[in-house]
Amino acid sequence: MLDLAPVDVSVYADKFAGGVGLSGPDWDEFEGVFGEVAARTAVRLQGVAGGSDFTAAVAWQNRTVLRTGIGPFLGWVPSASGRSSMPRQREELVAHYWQRFCVKNDTIGFFGPVGWGRVDGSVRGVEVDPGEGLTASSSVFFSSWSIDALAKKLSADERLMAWIP
Repeated sequence: MLDLAPVDVSVYADKFAGGVGLSGPDWDEFEGVFGEVAARTAVRLQGVAGGSDFTAAVAWQNRTVLRTGIGPFLGWVPSASGRSSMPRQREELVAHYWQRFCVKNDTIGFFGPVGWGRVDGSVRGVEVDPGEGLTASSSVFFSSWSIDALAKKLSADERLMAWIP
């Protein structure tokens, strides 16, 4: 997440603190820097959105978003002058999903900062061993509502009911 924070643009933005007018050479310079930083951030977000773990996690939660939001966002070429409303909305969509996956203590899907630890008085400070990959193990379980919905649909078919005791 911190990789997406454009620290370099803050130096230019600070010039306008305290009610300084938003015009003149300093403002023109800020707009140019902001546009370039925004395009760079969009490229970073495309790297996130194109990752297999990210696309799998989004697919588990909202497949339509992959087609209508993520796909078009990945096909867009970011530039300082080409940030119309729709690309900005798609950037925001990716950033929101990424933030949710990274910081929400969520056990749905496979993203999330869920981890196990222990307090050990014999260890000074904090020791971390994240292991080899993103996850040590993963299990997929059906939600009961989905099984109930399938059973209801199947039981409504008379042809199938002849085969069910």
